Amino acid sequence: MKHKEYVRITKSADTAFLFIHGIMGSPNHFKDFVALLPDNVSVINMLLDGHGKTVKDFSCSSMEKWKTQVNEKVDFLLSSHKNIIIVGHSMGTLFAIEQAVLHPDRIKSLFLLSTPLKISVKAHKSMESIKVSLGLKYDANNPKIIAAQNTNSIQSDKCIWRYFGVVPRFLELFREIKHTRDITSKISVPCNVFLSRHDEVVSMSSARFLKGNANIKIHILENSGHYYYPKNDKDYVLSEFKNLI
Repeated sequence: MKHKEYVRITKSADTAFLFIHGIMGSPNHFKDFVALLPDNVSVINMLLDGHGKTVKDFSCSSMEKWKTQVNEKVDFLLSSHKNIIIVGHSMGTLFAIEQAVLHPDRIKSLFLLSTPLKISVKAHKSMESIKVSLGLKYDANNPKIIAAQNTNSIQSDKCIWRYFGVVPRFLELFREIKHTRDITSKISVPCNVFLSRHDEVVSMSSARFLKGNANIKIHILENSGHYYYPKNDKDYVLSEFKNLI
């Protein structure tokens, strides 16, 4: 599956939507959201550096590069738009929160999926993800695995040793999580956070870092995972997104 950045800058638009995917993610995660946007808004559905390519390309990127890339996109949109709405998934939500704290007068709102303020990786679910990453045989009828495969933008590689290069990227992610925990109280714009009850990566206890801020509304998706949303949960999320629009 192809993973490409999507950009649509609408002349005279005063509002822009910026979508930021997760650490192994893809702009594909937001296809259903982008499809709902009217023509009178601008859209950037980002592809972060090193994504949509090989394990080596991903390993050679860094948190610093990703944050710089997000900063550049936000600065570009701020130069020609009055308001920005940021939609993030997983790691992308951390960047979104930082931008809202940096630009409280211009970031209109945040719409965040699976905000990873506390990680809790489930062993049996991790094995499923490993199979997808290595291109090994997996249950092609499992909708959760299919969803993970469709939104995993790092090309599978059966040479396991190459994956050692991704370790520094995850260590950087853990440091970014700690930093974000320290600034959630500073969010001063409307913020919708959706946490999945059956998330394979993000712990439900992430909510405790968000509850003290009255600007944040927490939604619990009872039947969803990190990538997969069954119809009822997906309809609910998209309905809330339509309300935001």
